[in-house]
Amino acid sequence: MFSQTLRWILGTTLAAGILLATPPTHAATNDSDDPKWCRNCHNEPTFSAAQSKRSAHKDSTCRDCHQGYQFNPHEPVEEATSEDIDALKKRGFKNPVPLAACMDCHDAPSDTAGAFPHGKNKEGTKAGLPYCLDCHGDPHEIQLMKTMTPAARRTAMNKHCVSCHGDPKRMAPFRLSTGIVAAYEHTMHAIKLDLGSAEAPGCADCHPAHPPGDAKKAAALAAGPCIKCHEGAQPSFRVLANHKPMTVKDRPISFYTVKFFAWLTFLTILGLSLHVLLDILNVVRRARKSSHKRKHGHQPKLEDMDPTVLAHVSDGRIEPKGTILRFDVNQRIAHGLMALSFTLLAFTGWPLSSHGVGASHFLVSLFGGLQTTGLIHRIAAVGLVVACLYHLTYLAVALARGRLHFTMLPKLQDLRDVAANLGWLLGLRDKKPAYARFSYFEKFDYWAVFWGCVIMVGSGAVRWFPTQVMRFAPPWLYEICYLAHTDEALLAGLAIFVWHFYNVHLRPAVFPMSWVFLTGRMSYEEHEEEHGAEHAAWLAAARAKAAEAAAKSAEAAQATDEKRAP
Repeated sequence: MFSQTLRWILGTTLAAGILLATPPTHAATNDSDDPKWCRNCHNEPTFSAAQSKRSAHKDSTCRDCHQGYQFNPHEPVEEATSEDIDALKKRGFKNPVPLAACMDCHDAPSDTAGAFPHGKNKEGTKAGLPYCLDCHGDPHEIQLMKTMTPAARRTAMNKHCVSCHGDPKRMAPFRLSTGIVAAYEHTMHAIKLDLGSAEAPGCADCHPAHPPGDAKKAAALAAGPCIKCHEGAQPSFRVLANHKPMTVKDRPISFYTVKFFAWLTFLTILGLSLHVLLDILNVVRRARKSSHKRKHGHQPKLEDMDPTVLAHVSDGRIEPKGTILRFDVNQRIAHGLMALSFTLLAFTGWPLSSHGVGASHFLVSLFGGLQTTGLIHRIAAVGLVVACLYHLTYLAVALARGRLHFTMLPKLQDLRDVAANLGWLLGLRDKKPAYARFSYFEKFDYWAVFWGCVIMVGSGAVRWFPTQVMRFAPPWLYEICYLAHTDEALLAGLAIFVWHFYNVHLRPAVFPMSWVFLTGRMSYEEHEEEHGAEHAAWLAAARAKAAEAAAKSAEAAQATDEKRAP
């Protein structure tokens, strides 16, 4: 009896131990779903455990997505099939099996058939429609949204859009142009996104792949997506994001605007650069001759004249202390405002006009981000407008007081000076031309600023307030202003740094810097060298005045002598 009881206890204990040691059925099933088994063969980095932790599908198993496949490696793979897969095949999707798997967890792309571009074949084509992974990429690499910045997320999405819309072979069946990609990359949306803006939209923000299921909402979204970000935007506002190629057929106004500024910039900078090069070569050639004519030749004699007479003939610009007042305080203030605002505009505008090259990202970071960079750019734009108004007011007051002499107006003599100076630079003339108060290259600088300010301020105002402007203006106006603003900025920047800086700071005669823009004064010697015609005219007028005074004095002395005579 005891032995039977003992055997029963031992048997029961052994059975319980076996049951406890054996995992339950569902545990075995869960273990078989563990991706570690798949990774024994699929050992690429894309399928690694480290990559899985960063993936948006980190909580999914292989079976969740790879449905309908036989996971037993000893049995043949059979093509998955279901009602959903068959329905997707009929609609023209080229990969209906993974698309059906995506739709098991994610809602259907749209319950309005054909409401979005990727849901319906273009009429007359039989090309397979794209599916989820064409736009979202490899599901093993899709990152969690919260781990990416808005700009990084939109940039990643754009790459998938470009992978199809930039491929001529993939677009050919749909009869779509790949030129929209290059056109998009020149829009302000793409530029700001590339520079890290959190607000700049990506492709899907304006062209949603999954619009609202309600057909009316989808149609409204297609009619005016701009209004989501730009309050009060009219339908014509969409021209700001025009993706048509810039050709004579699609965008003739933009095409010819770009051509005009391209040729203008090329020819202008080519001419200015050649002028600078000729000047440098002329300096080298004349330095080799080591001429001593300058030392022993004629010296300025203004200092020998009566200061009162000199002040009279020069309208007060010749000063007794051996200097000549070149620019008064108001002119220096206007120039200072212009120089400061232009410099800020150049450095803050560069990232937006050349976001793909140079130190664009560095400059944005230096200024504290894209928003701060844009704010500084607008403040500098206001400074430029203030500088222009200050100078125009100065001219108006001078005109009202009769002190405006119009010496900056171009004259026929300027053309003669150009020819004479080129002859001197080429070694065909022995003497440099004598310029009046303003030389032809100073007049070029002055009127180029006027031209540039009109273009930049006008086009900048349109770009600053696009919503308000586009309510009344024709659609092509913004396109012209957008292109003109960027192209004129490039022309102005090159002209300043290639031409203006050389003439006023880097020429051997003034190197390393001319301080006239700060002090407003230059020496008698410098004035004779740079503005010989004006210098000679003053000297001649002063001598004439002195001779006239001497003649009057002689006449007075003679009259006195005659009175004293018996």
